[in-house]
Amino acid sequence: MWLPTPLAVAPYQKTLGDTYQIEGGSASMIEREGIDILTAEWPDGTDPILTLTCRVATSAYAIDFAMPTVPPPKDFSALSPYLRVTKAPQTDDAAAKAAGLTALLKSGTDVDHARSIFEWVVGQSGSNALFVSVARAAGVPARLVHGLRVSATDATRAQVDRAEAYLVGYGWVPVDAAERRFGSWEMQWIAFNAAEDVVLPGIARGSLPAFMHPHGETAGRRLDSLDPEAFRYSISVQTVD
Repeated sequence: MWLPTPLAVAPYQKTLGDTYQIEGGSASMIEREGIDILTAEWPDGTDPILTLTCRVATSAYAIDFAMPTVPPPKDFSALSPYLRVTKAPQTDDAAAKAAGLTALLKSGTDVDHARSIFEWVVGQSGSNALFVSVARAAGVPARLVHGLRVSATDATRAQVDRAEAYLVGYGWVPVDAAERRFGSWEMQWIAFNAAEDVVLPGIARGSLPAFMHPHGETAGRRLDSLDPEAFRYSISVQTVD
């Protein structure tokens, strides 16, 4: 079994410690750049029981567009992974739409481009993934940030993506087209990672397109983390002021 753990340090959150308890098996924390993973394994015939407790402090996250304060990167090649064109499942014309938007905004800034894309995708199904797809096609670095909404006590099915766009002068800018927010996030939410095509350590069946749900394998087959009968887990939230 593999569990995502909260992003350790970000402008909007800081981890205060992760602890775990396992029965009848072994577990370890694995830290990679931009993604931390708790992995566990049990021998045949053992009940696979694992409890992970994460403590996270969140804070308000909003960008002031009145004055750019972030120096541009010395090497823009580090942003190239976030320009890799992805296919938005909701539409077949993401690239065409991006081309149309950029043609209309040749004299504008990348903030103008990102805001226009945001305004176009708001209200559409899967709007954050669509924003990332169109932004990349338009030449604006963007990424999905995979996380968990923590506004309710039961967060077992509360996994949700948000988006970020890299805008010169402002760095990574929060975008939540699903909640109609450009430049800010409502922070009853914690982030896990922004990883794509994730190869989990010891995984038997290739990569995952994203990693924000618990993942399990047994007897060489992959469990469906969205099927509560095949893969049972629960996530509970306790808020402390």
